[in-house]
Amino acid sequence: MRSRLAIGVLILGLGWTPALAQQTVTPVPPPPGLPSIIPQTQAYTACIMNCDTASGGCQGACSVANSPDRTIVAGAHETLTQCYLSCTSTLLQCKQACPAPH
Repeated sequence: MRSRLAIGVLILGLGWTPALAQQTVTPVPPPPGLPSIIPQTQAYTACIMNCDTASGGCQGACSVANSPDRTIVAGAHETLTQCYLSCTSTLLQCKQACPAPH
């Protein structure tokens, strides 16, 4: 009796094996990744820093003439103010020209 049961289970198992072997599982493709914006961000940051550096040099040139004996002269404050305004205007134009990361 046990041998008949064992043979029956073996036959049943062999009968199911091809059905299980035919099953295929298709993996789900991963979602597309977002493109990296790191290179664009680095280029933008470098551009902004270059603008700031140039503006600092411009403003430094304005203040060279800012000595006590020269600021007493009439119109020196206006000239210094105009120089700083010109540097600031150039700075803003420079930063607006920088390529913004997308």
